[in-house]
Amino acid sequence: MRFAVDWLAEFIDLPPDAQLAERLNLGGFEDAAIVSEGPDLSGVIVGRVLEREAHPNADRLSLCRVATGEPDPAVVVCGAPNVAADQKIAFAPVGTRLPDGTKLKKSKIRGVVSSGMICSARELGLGDDHDGILVLPADAPIGAPVAEVLRAGRRTLDFGITPNRGDAASLLGVAREVQALVGGTPRLPETAPDERGSAAAEAVTVSIDAPEACHHYVARVVRGVRIEPSPAWLTEKLESAGVRPINNVVDITNLVLLEFGQPLHAFDLATVRDARIDIRLAAAGEKLTSLDGEARSLDPRDLVICDAERPIALAGVMGGVDTEVADETRDVLIESAHFAPAVVRLTARRHGLQTEASYRFERGVDREGVVRAADRAARLMAEIAGGTVARGTVEARGAAAVVTESIDFDLDRANGLLGTAIDTRTAATLLRRVGLECADRADGRIGCRVPTHRNDLHAQQDVTEELARVYGYDRIPATVPTALLTPVREPAGWRLADTARDALVAAGLTEVICLPFVPHGDGDAMRWAPDDPRRSQRRVVNPIKEEEPQLRSSLVPSLLRLIQQNRSRQVDSVALFEIARCFRPDLGAEAAGEPLQVAAVLSEPQDPALWAAGAAVPIFFRAKGVAERLLIQAGYVPTWERETDAPALHPGAAARVSVGGTVVGSVGELHPQVATHFGIDVPCAVFEMDLDALRALAPDPPQFREVSRQPLARRDIAVLLDRDQPAGAVLDAIRATAGSDLLSLELFDRYEGRGVPEGRVSLAFRLAFQRADRALTEKEIGKAMDRVVRMLTHRFGGELR
Repeated sequence: MRFAVDWLAEFIDLPPDAQLAERLNLGGFEDAAIVSEGPDLSGVIVGRVLEREAHPNADRLSLCRVATGEPDPAVVVCGAPNVAADQKIAFAPVGTRLPDGTKLKKSKIRGVVSSGMICSARELGLGDDHDGILVLPADAPIGAPVAEVLRAGRRTLDFGITPNRGDAASLLGVAREVQALVGGTPRLPETAPDERGSAAAEAVTVSIDAPEACHHYVARVVRGVRIEPSPAWLTEKLESAGVRPINNVVDITNLVLLEFGQPLHAFDLATVRDARIDIRLAAAGEKLTSLDGEARSLDPRDLVICDAERPIALAGVMGGVDTEVADETRDVLIESAHFAPAVVRLTARRHGLQTEASYRFERGVDREGVVRAADRAARLMAEIAGGTVARGTVEARGAAAVVTESIDFDLDRANGLLGTAIDTRTAATLLRRVGLECADRADGRIGCRVPTHRNDLHAQQDVTEELARVYGYDRIPATVPTALLTPVREPAGWRLADTARDALVAAGLTEVICLPFVPHGDGDAMRWAPDDPRRSQRRVVNPIKEEEPQLRSSLVPSLLRLIQQNRSRQVDSVALFEIARCFRPDLGAEAAGEPLQVAAVLSEPQDPALWAAGAAVPIFFRAKGVAERLLIQAGYVPTWERETDAPALHPGAAARVSVGGTVVGSVGELHPQVATHFGIDVPCAVFEMDLDALRALAPDPPQFREVSRQPLARRDIAVLLDRDQPAGAVLDAIRATAGSDLLSLELFDRYEGRGVPEGRVSLAFRLAFQRADRALTEKEIGKAMDRVVRMLTHRFGGELR
């Protein structure tokens, strides 16, 4: 926001510029500063000529002693004929740089040292007069900056306001802030118009069909206006606020908006059909060409101003071209209203419009200032545009605006929060400067009635902030706060998620964060069955993108899209993971319906690099190893089984992982059809795991034992088994049969081909035996191996190779 300082001074007496800017900044405004468009007179001060006498060595020069506010007067040689004792003058001390760039130095003139300069208007950049010095008003304070006395050039107050302070977006609002922060009494311009002729009610009718959206509507009629350019004083005021002048009628509405913060709109009354105004919600299919020339399709949620046949304005946002004030306009209908802020905000967003009116309506205007603004505009149109103001106003009221009328302010609580000791009398005095009506109560609290222009004051905390602002943040002493420290509770699942994150990063994966919104069709892309509960995704009422309206029920599709994006940029080797909540309506409401999951995707080039050492590890085993690392680091012992119910995974390279008999996730290579849908043409594996299900299981902490000093005995055994026999079941059976001396067991070879019967496979196992107290004998190891061979033969139909 910005306003001319002289214009603001019409509303309230102002302090010096530096103090005004400082107090506004300390009072919560953003970057308040006063910018001068005139010459730079910094360093030039007000002085007073104490004595003038003739120069001893020159007839046309004078020797002056000038009081500057310093202990010792300055001695100055001056050649102006009009210099005299007791004059207040503009004095530039040594070191001052004048507007023309000259930097003053001590100089000896005809044998006398001159310490500064008594300036003329031309030397100050204020005119061409160089015949004599510039004489200042007699009441100018000695030592004060000349810029504050002369008011040279237009000075503009530039500042920012926070979103909750719409009341400060006007001259009256800033004047109220000056009253609160500095002192003084605001002055309002004359508003009451000279009414003549027939009543306004005979010229127009007003009705409200959307009472929740329009709380108050006021119409005034001005007849016989002349549309002309605005007078110079009006255009100068508008330009100082960054508003482009248009014509006298429109400029008056903008002027009142800047003065009072109440948006107005002027209609050409002759174009309002049947002289009827109706405020309602738009009908489906209605259109309006707004003042910016764009034809807009209206939404049924838009609040519009209509005449008897059509919409003529977007309420609170922008008027329409069909009823705009033009050169031929003679009768004007002035609109002043109070609209619901949320309605205006949503309408402005839907149409991509941000206007001076919507800016203020969105933040809330003074509900008691609607009539005042209409009166002010009508008065000015009569004075400037030569119109005649019709008698009275035409008003309609909707539902009352919801406001907080009064607040019970607990001063003790506020002092405890601020670290102050403000007494009740002082607090009431300060709050009255804000505009609050204060009354002492028997319980020690202060009853505060909120003024209608302060739409941001609703609770104890709001009044506490006002008290701190007006009292002065800089006056609040620095104190060490005292508080009861309570232990921090970790959110559910936080520790497990952090452990999973560490494990995956250590495995070389990169964490990503995806938006939870997904498009239609993910169910088909992932080959989920029609009755798969993951297809019942929640839909967002107001999505960021219309093509992504659903909340995801799985993390995997989002990660696969990232693989595709990387492939489109020639990045083949990708390893990503995400830890986030999914949205599953089938699991219930609240937290149960938003399980915390972890998912990862890995891809690798189709053809390995020529210099790669050894055979590449199949990507399925890479993904399985990453998932296994996560579980082991979290303290769980995983069990792997072939996965037969994962439609998105390759049927021959998929496994489900269980902990203590509970399935917690799956891992596998991506199904070719799924890979084709997502545009992935390189080997890709995925895994996903339910961290909430995992957290419900007790971890199995690692067990440590002493390292044996006895020799280790290894035995290898190869067995022919059915090709469909899972190796995991065989490993479990060997562990149970071999006995307690079995230290480790691994499957180190799988072979089928020449020498192996059709439908059979050769699995080779390596068993390691060791005891802690003594060395095992060959006989003991042989008995254990015999038990294993018999078990494999009888239980699995195995044949020893």
